[in-house]
Amino acid sequence: MGRRSGARTVAAANGRYWSERFFESFLTELQADDHSPADIARWLWKPFAPSDLAVSGPDRDLSYHKVEANAAEIERYLDRLPVSRIHAGDLLRNQRLVLILLPGYTHQTLQYPAFNELVEPDRSPLDVLKLEPGKTARRPSETFTNRGMGVKLVYLAYPRSNASIDVILRPTFEMMERSKNLRRWVQEDDFKIVFIGYSYGAPLALELLAAMNAGRLRDSYILDNTIALLTINGDIGGSYLADVVAHPETTVNAQMAVDLVRRFPLLGGPLGIGDPQAREDLVEGIKSLGHDVRQASIERLIDEVPTHVSYASISAFLPQDDYDTNPLSNFDDWSMYMQSLAGKDVSVYNDGQMILEDTFLPNFPKVPKRQQINFGAVRTHHWGVSWETFNAGSNPFPRPAYYRALMKSLYQAGIRH
Repeated sequence: MGRRSGARTVAAANGRYWSERFFESFLTELQADDHSPADIARWLWKPFAPSDLAVSGPDRDLSYHKVEANAAEIERYLDRLPVSRIHAGDLLRNQRLVLILLPGYTHQTLQYPAFNELVEPDRSPLDVLKLEPGKTARRPSETFTNRGMGVKLVYLAYPRSNASIDVILRPTFEMMERSKNLRRWVQEDDFKIVFIGYSYGAPLALELLAAMNAGRLRDSYILDNTIALLTINGDIGGSYLADVVAHPETTVNAQMAVDLVRRFPLLGGPLGIGDPQAREDLVEGIKSLGHDVRQASIERLIDEVPTHVSYASISAFLPQDDYDTNPLSNFDDWSMYMQSLAGKDVSVYNDGQMILEDTFLPNFPKVPKRQQINFGAVRTHHWGVSWETFNAGSNPFPRPAYYRALMKSLYQAGIRH
């Protein structure tokens, strides 16, 4: 299987500082929602610098003692917690930001988009726009799913979500370039753009920024008005799960799934490949999630990303014992547990689809160190940061508190307007 070279692919600078700031913000939000110290300990890891952990290799960490906190420790943290004068609700109402959310692989199968739970409460300040391919190539479809007067959230449902980035890069760019609402917010209303790349959306966002900066994609307003990229559980360095599933000699692999659905079309819906185009795209799309493609991408774009943009990342990992492995009681957890086995022997810092070091943004040599930020990690699996339900099941991870903490941490890091 493909593996990173190690050169220039370590995590971003600034040590433990920004991990500590996110930790404090997340603690504050969890306390505000009346979660007990015991519950908080189930969802939170201590702050860490990437260099604190031996993520993989022969001398890798085999336990979580460096980052695990028990209920008594959480109580002590809460007793010492500084008073926060930053309120996420105020930020969502008053910041002039457009958050462009690039979702994960096979996003067309999702029941709920990420950040959905910030919109569900009554009178949410978020103005939420779903941007998706239109009936003609000239204009994307633009549908408001919530109307607020504050921060704009654009859910960018890029086309052919099973395809490789090479296929979807230009169509995704053209959807943004031709969006009437996005253009109006930026050019007329003085909003600035923050890309949020979740999972597969993270390398897609990096490729978009690098291509615009290098002139391969010629934009008229996007790049100059982009101030940051936040990656959430990003497939930056490659996925062991993708390596395994894409390999033709694996017992269960992507090509076998495609062949099976061709014989039994009714299986296409549950597998996310009911559409003929989705089946055609699947194998190459999964390969583009693997280490060989992602590592080659890092080496290519590491000097091409724009230097005026701030780059922040946050990750997750979950102990094997935390999963509900009974498919009848929680199919989502069981499914993610089965996926986690692909990286189980590589690292304990495993979110089910990615190991921790492969979710770190690389050190970009031309980008000032103060603009390279690592917010640490939370205790859940790859789907837990985005949805209560993926296929069937329920994930109790407190996503609204998590999203509010992220908004506060971005503001503290100077990502504001």
